[in-house]
Amino acid sequence: MAIDALPSPLLASFRANYRDLLRYLSLRTGSSDEARDLAHDTWLRVADLVRAGREPVLKTDGEARAYLFATGRNLLIDQRRHESVARRHAQGAPASAPQTLAPDAAEAAMYGQAIAAVETALAGLPERAREVFVRHRVHGEDQGALALEYGVSRNMIERDMMQAMDRVQAALERWHAGGAQDESAALRRSGRRRSLSALLGLAGLGMGGVGVAAGWRWWRLVMPEWQQMAATENGQRLRLPLPDGSSVVLDAQSRVQIAYYTARRSLQLLAGAAFFDVVADTARPFVVDVAGDARADGAHGSVRITVLGTRFGIERLPGGAVDVQVESGRVRVERLDAEGGLRSTHELATGQAWRGAADADAGEPVVTRLGHARSVAGWRHGVLAFDRASLGETIERLQRYLPHPVDVDAAAAALRLSGQLRITQAEDFLRALPGIIPVRSRLIQERWRIEPRA
Repeated sequence: MAIDALPSPLLASFRANYRDLLRYLSLRTGSSDEARDLAHDTWLRVADLVRAGREPVLKTDGEARAYLFATGRNLLIDQRRHESVARRHAQGAPASAPQTLAPDAAEAAMYGQAIAAVETALAGLPERAREVFVRHRVHGEDQGALALEYGVSRNMIERDMMQAMDRVQAALERWHAGGAQDESAALRRSGRRRSLSALLGLAGLGMGGVGVAAGWRWWRLVMPEWQQMAATENGQRLRLPLPDGSSVVLDAQSRVQIAYYTARRSLQLLAGAAFFDVVADTARPFVVDVAGDARADGAHGSVRITVLGTRFGIERLPGGAVDVQVESGRVRVERLDAEGGLRSTHELATGQAWRGAADADAGEPVVTRLGHARSVAGWRHGVLAFDRASLGETIERLQRYLPHPVDVDAAAAALRLSGQLRITQAEDFLRALPGIIPVRSRLIQERWRIEPRA
């Protein structure tokens, strides 16, 4: 049975009291946008309880209304608590005293093997990219001065740096998966992590003769200071504060990998959609990579989004496309081929959107102007918009919130439709489809079936 069809006082109360709940949360937060987010989170919390059969026994409409308002207030308190923790972490991190513990023999072996892996990876780079990496990140030379010396643009120097970082990160991932053995492998399995400043006590790791201090800078550059994987399930949403005061909100059925390094903040959107609120840090760009679907040979292109401080959304669309929307600030969107080479680049400003395939061999991306900044990542406010989208794409997007799977006949999947709908009314939309386009929609044995109308 559909969630909306269950005899739920809470769901009925949510529909009846939605506007009052919005006003209440707006007064508490001082922000209508944040109030809509919290109201949507309240609905998700209630829908989860109903779906799991754990809805509290509420005897009157007043009790149901009070429960909803208390749920919204508690979600706001949790959100403020997380934000406070993130701020304290960000403010306290620079002032924390570095540890001076020297590494034991197992750690020294581990670090030595890792640094050897880095050297091998850099040896395979083009000469200029290798030299730029060493001179900028190890010796601290200015990128602008390097661009003048090599007779190229600053963007070209930045791409050399990215190419080197990608090569180094891939080498370290391979090393971490099957590199160091014996005691150092046991050390990794134990999950023990000392402060990176412990490497200051390392002697004898010469980094190809560069020296211990340089070796320490290299290690801090290529090993993450903080990392986390976050994911959501069907109908869920997650707001995740980050250590620097930035934050990411994940849509339902979404997944992101996050790693903070000394010189950059690196994220990979692996599935679904996310909205990012980024704190500016000129010394540490915020980079989001979205890999394309693998081809028959296993290779794939990617989309890279780079910012300093802004609010923007990214979504992996059905069919392999990527959608980038900017609510405020500026972002750079680059499309890379399977070898990491730059195929195209666009600078987006407030209110602009970029849509294109991650596969660089596909058609040219399209840059458009959004009607309103609030339309960025509309799912945050419980709204989805479709513009001449196929029914198949629309249903695939809606499936993140529906409690039952949907089978769409191939002929019906090609039909087009436009409009907006509330996520809380996703199953109502399926029921109403026959009045919008020539199809039949039925819920049979806990599965929706949509087919052309005879």
